[in-house]
Amino acid sequence: MSQVVISIVWLNYNSMKFINVVKDSLKSIYKISIPLELVVVDNASTDGSFEKVSSYLYRLKGRGFRVKTIRLSRNLGYTGGNNIGYLNSDPNAKYIAFINNDLIVHEGSLEYIISYLDMHKDVGIAQGIIYGINNKDVDNAGFMCTETLLNVPIKTPPKKPLYITYASGGYMVVRRELISSLGVPFDWDGFIYFDDMPLGFKAWSMKSRVVSLPVEAGKHVGGASGGVASEKTVYYIYRGFGILTEASNTRFRKQLKSLFIKNLPIENGLKNTRLLNVAMRGFIDGLRIGVEKRKQGYLLDIYSAPLITRYNLLGLLLPNRLLLTYLSSAFHYSQEL
Repeated sequence: MSQVVISIVWLNYNSMKFINVVKDSLKSIYKISIPLELVVVDNASTDGSFEKVSSYLYRLKGRGFRVKTIRLSRNLGYTGGNNIGYLNSDPNAKYIAFINNDLIVHEGSLEYIISYLDMHKDVGIAQGIIYGINNKDVDNAGFMCTETLLNVPIKTPPKKPLYITYASGGYMVVRRELISSLGVPFDWDGFIYFDDMPLGFKAWSMKSRVVSLPVEAGKHVGGASGGVASEKTVYYIYRGFGILTEASNTRFRKQLKSLFIKNLPIENGLKNTRLLNVAMRGFIDGLRIGVEKRKQGYLLDIYSAPLITRYNLLGLLLPNRLLLTYLSSAFHYSQEL
């Protein structure tokens, strides 16, 4: 077997509702031509999907690369599950790819990204263009952040390599030496919705660039494992925002905290009291976690990364949901970002 160039960490959690997409994701990985290993981490699934995935992997064997399967005893979320996958990956692999179980890899995309990284040692993280499941609309080509901590998906495919704030955790390739300097790729206490963005800020603060490349990378169902508009999803979204508010050096920290309560009803469509309470609890819990992180010397330097620095006033006056709509209509995302 050739020396492994890249380890792919592939996370599964209760995926029976979209098991055919999961199979297509694994099948697409088996078409990759470069020497690799596949590290499958199951986040304590209870719906039988782990058994289905294991059976499917057995039927796909023979591709010629090593497959490791790890079943966790409890759900550690996106951050914990992927950290475990990284810690069990081949130490000789130059790169680590994090690929969601609802992401179908386009042929040749991983080879393209690795070739670019081989030629650009100053780049630590890279992704391509990720499409929606219909393979037509762009899901994202990476993300840009504002100083008010709004993450804006890049919807216009770049025509040349583009520096971005952070890459999508759905499918990104990270240089192993960057992760080694951090210990693990993600914060253990992040769980979900405090994962790929902090990694991007950390990379930039270490003078390691994050790039979106003009290659069709794959198609993504998006959020299939996490649920849509569930209390859990709402809680962790606002928890992540709370952590980021306290644990970053944004100059708008005080304003963001004071305006959050005023804007929260608009964020959630004004009427759903139950989800409003869940969001508030998540935000407050996130602030507490962020304060503890800062006490321990943790601070994300957002200003080391490329940011959208226009519209800061609007970022304080408008709720994020409305601002994102405004930004989407005000300009097309392009290299000018």
